[in-house]
Amino acid sequence: MSNNVQCATHGEAQETFVCTHLAGDAVALGFNRDDPTDDDPFPDACCDDCELIRSAHGGWNDESQKLVKISLLCCRCYERSRIRNTRTSITLDDLADLRWKCGSCEEWHTGPCLDLAYDSPEYWLDEDEGGRASNDSGKTFLDENYCAIGGEDFFVRGIIHLPIIGSAENFRWGVWGSLSRKNFEILRKMDNDPKRVDLPLMFSWLSTRIPEYPDTLSLKMHARIQTVGWRPHFELEPSDHPLSEEYHKGITPERVKTIMTGRVLGNA
Repeated sequence: MSNNVQCATHGEAQETFVCTHLAGDAVALGFNRDDPTDDDPFPDACCDDCELIRSAHGGWNDESQKLVKISLLCCRCYERSRIRNTRTSITLDDLADLRWKCGSCEEWHTGPCLDLAYDSPEYWLDEDEGGRASNDSGKTFLDENYCAIGGEDFFVRGIIHLPIIGSAENFRWGVWGSLSRKNFEILRKMDNDPKRVDLPLMFSWLSTRIPEYPDTLSLKMHARIQTVGWRPHFELEPSDHPLSEEYHKGITPERVKTIMTGRVLGNA
């Protein structure tokens, strides 16, 4: 039976144990552990250097534990450390020489492109702006952050952060999510209110179709409202959908390169 720990960041969560090097903000130190099981989903883990000590002494025992300092983490901090420290065959450094043209500023850039965004939700049609929008007294509109269609459907623009395995970086999808009328009105009313960060999570259906995945429309998620001037962070509910798995388990640098190649390198 697992024990829980009170984490300052994540609240109450299952306790786990890692070598001290893997605690905090460590990156790319290696993440060595036995295969997770239903009974032990978070096996004790250590960096590559501590794994050498563990192996030299035949595993975890009195001798190896004298030489390796152990830290207690909650299971969510453990997962963060696993994503940041797992070694991959391709790293972000391998993408440093990639050259691409930004579709927003029209400038050329070098290095990995970690932000891709959509200007409108899937359900917005070009004719909405010149058609319904001019005839329904503000019930249909689209701006940089909010969208309403016919006074019935409401959307907010936000960001899905995918942690990149083996790094401290995130790959970011700028997408749209639906909101209830009540939450939409509350959020717009508090658009410039610093207290907006205290708003509870808002349920949302993903309202952007991302072609690099199986159909992403209507994936369940929640909008976590940020400080004034910052778009909400969308938190995907766990599922077997590839986008949800990359949100919770991380996206590889190789996958980032594949997306970049398909999206922006054609402009090079």
